[in-house]
Amino acid sequence: MSDKKYAILDAAEDLIAVNGYRSTTTRMIADEAGVNVAMLSYYFGSKEQLLKELIDRHTANVKKILEQITSQEDHPVTTFRKFLFAFVDYSFENPKPVIIAIREIGLLNQRPEILRDLQRTMLEVHGMFIGVLAEAKKSGYLRNIDTELCVLTFSSTVESYLVNMFMFEKGFPFLGIEKTTAEAMKSRLKVHLVSLLEQMTKDSE
Repeated sequence: MSDKKYAILDAAEDLIAVNGYRSTTTRMIADEAGVNVAMLSYYFGSKEQLLKELIDRHTANVKKILEQITSQEDHPVTTFRKFLFAFVDYSFENPKPVIIAIREIGLLNQRPEILRDLQRTMLEVHGMFIGVLAEAKKSGYLRNIDTELCVLTFSSTVESYLVNMFMFEKGFPFLGIEKTTAEAMKSRLKVHLVSLLEQMTKDSE
């Protein structure tokens, strides 16, 4: 991938995360990236395709991290715990693509061919989570669980916080949760998710 294409993706990520997809114009992206507007069409063809490639890059990064974890021979529950920690760490270190993927994907409904491809990419990541949980279930751990809904619970908890970060202000905390440092909230989420996992393990004994 060329430096200019990287610059466009980075600029789009910064602007769309802050302003939203509809309010971010190709001119704004080009100016931020320091390129001509025509370069966006050259590399991506359309603004929708640019959004798709931005999210594809995000899911590819997550998938690469998770593949490294599954390559290790660990207890299935330990593997899933590592999954959770890696997912939380990556999401907090890269909140912008997470926010965009969750908040903006519905805008691609008018381009079903792009949406189908994007859904397939995102499902690969969730499929890895499901695979690890399914292995734990097959091994006799986490027997009394709905595998797919468990993955949804764990991933959505992290994603929901990041998408709604602006609501967790000290003056008006959402759900009574006051905004703290990112590191403190990341640790709190890890403790919460692990406690859920441990409870599921106990319930299966």
